[in-house]
Amino acid sequence: MKRPMSYGMVATLLAACTLLSVPSPAAHAATCETYLTPLTDPLALRMDQGQTVIWEGVKPELLQARDRYASLLKQHGWSITYTSAYRPYAYQQHLYEVVQNRSVCAYEMSKHGLGTLVAKPSHTAPHTAGTAFDAVVRDERGVALNGMTFVSPKLVELAKQAGLRFPHTATDGVHHELDPAFSGQVTAGPAASAAHVSPSVLRIGQRGSAVAELQSKLQRVGYHLSADGVFGPGTELAVKQFQLAHGLTADGIAGPATNARLSSLAASTVVLRVGHTGDEVKMLQRLLTKYGIPLTADGVFGPGTERAVRTYQQQAGLASDGVVGAATWGKLRG
Repeated sequence: MKRPMSYGMVATLLAACTLLSVPSPAAHAATCETYLTPLTDPLALRMDQGQTVIWEGVKPELLQARDRYASLLKQHGWSITYTSAYRPYAYQQHLYEVVQNRSVCAYEMSKHGLGTLVAKPSHTAPHTAGTAFDAVVRDERGVALNGMTFVSPKLVELAKQAGLRFPHTATDGVHHELDPAFSGQVTAGPAASAAHVSPSVLRIGQRGSAVAELQSKLQRVGYHLSADGVFGPGTELAVKQFQLAHGLTADGIAGPATNARLSSLAASTVVLRVGHTGDEVKMLQRLLTKYGIPLTADGVFGPGTERAVRTYQQQAGLASDGVVGAATWGKLRG
């Protein structure tokens, strides 16, 4: 005769069934990963780890339009936060695959801040071709003027004046592209002359807003100089030091390669912590030195750099965790 099952046996069986029927977080991740091509490209890996604003690889025309746009925004008292610029083919493919499989890739969708529209991977796709960037603009009150599903009409008009357009206002409103219809003329009031196309090559002896912008970027990556709009010996020295530190020809001339690398670093807010290496770490070390915490800018985030970060964070009233995030970058560049 069969013995009836005890309460304990029933509970054990139910628990086992529950464990079998509820996939673990790891199982969810594996489900998404089965649809994604593994990332091996070094630049794509850096972007996947958080360094999403990279200006190397973009067309000079986009850099010029970006600078015109920033100048026009400044006239209105508006601010801009860049979230993406150049994307290598492998990274564009990664994002496309995530969106195509968004039902099982919710974590990746959230991680990358994706909407429902990402261009199919192609060497002519806007981000891969270097003709687009993503950014959010806020007005003087801090109210967003664009987002994934909307763009303010006044922002559309201002972007048009800078040579940019929003091709997907309802599905990807952070996406800015070069406007092929742009005439090259900026008509935005009395300060518009400052927003004209910046020279692509700057050297000693030149003056003007483009030089002041160059100097401001050099300040943001850790160099001591005044943003007075005069390209003198001090600016030339800072350019040479930057070029030497970042593997560029040290001729003191700010050409397309130097400007692209400088723009990328000046806008970067990649999260840094112990174990990281590279140009962003060098920039961090220079900025800390500017604040009286001397470090060798060797590009290695070791225990000494971590201690320096903690010291600075304490002095600046930030959480002293030794990790460099958006708040710490903001204070360092403030």
